[in-house]
Amino acid sequence: MLIKKRDSKQAEIDELTTLLAEPLPENKKFLIERELRCIKTGEIGETNAAYYIDFHFASSKNWAVIHDLRLEHQGRVAQIDHLLINRFLNIYVLESKNYAYGVKITDTGEFLVYYKTRYFSIESPIEQNKRHLIILEQSFKQYDVMPKRLGITISPTFRSYVLVLTKSRVIRPPKETFDTSMVIKADTLRTQIDKDIDNMSSLSVLATAHKIVSDEKIKEVAQRIIAVHRPTKMNYRKRFGLENASPSQDNTAPLDTETSKQFYCFQCRKKITEKVAKFCWDNKQRFLGKAFCFDCQKVFPGRH
Repeated sequence: MLIKKRDSKQAEIDELTTLLAEPLPENKKFLIERELRCIKTGEIGETNAAYYIDFHFASSKNWAVIHDLRLEHQGRVAQIDHLLINRFLNIYVLESKNYAYGVKITDTGEFLVYYKTRYFSIESPIEQNKRHLIILEQSFKQYDVMPKRLGITISPTFRSYVLVLTKSRVIRPPKETFDTSMVIKADTLRTQIDKDIDNMSSLSVLATAHKIVSDEKIKEVAQRIIAVHRPTKMNYRKRFGLENASPSQDNTAPLDTETSKQFYCFQCRKKITEKVAKFCWDNKQRFLGKAFCFDCQKVFPGRH
């Protein structure tokens, strides 16, 4: 059952495109172009994953499918790309990534992408999904999402996977040094879920048998989850400091002067302006709390 379709990013794309049509200083133009590129790149990964999810599960009464779920809990936010729920109340939390040029995972679990003859470190989607699971569980308890049996709330079983493009190359460390089994190609999701079921022991099957619910109950649970979805609309004009700007204004003054503090790119040590550094710090989840120049920022994914 397809409970919630993917949210269209067209309004965001249109707004950014409109901003680009205005006369802007070069630094603002670069930031907006990069944001637009990140949204379009993220769309590719999500569209790829959503196709395979919908192909296998959207028409099944034994599964509920939710795309683009945004939860808020005590000031923290989880932007979950895809959620799957079955009649055993197994909940699959799926993060989709567009690693167009592939990704390398080190022995310590660090994620690296290759760009211009070298590797750059990026945020771990495995750790990202762990944070999503925490907020998801807390939201379920706060809003009493799960059904009850004999007055006792049924606890779901959470599973986490990172879905990458089918054409992406994934370089993995040895299994004994770091487990990357949760990073899979999007087109193998159905096969992986079947393996999860096959690998369940007899005791596990008996332990979960009491949790089986009807297809109507799955739908009800999914709709309760949708009820706590908190969509948000980004004000890009405010984000990029253009609220008071007009086409006739001169916004081309340099941002850093001789009296300004000096800021440098964490990766290449190139001098950057305070506003570029602040942009990175304001997006610390993407840039890991460090500041990067425009060139080095290009290798970072545009979501979450």
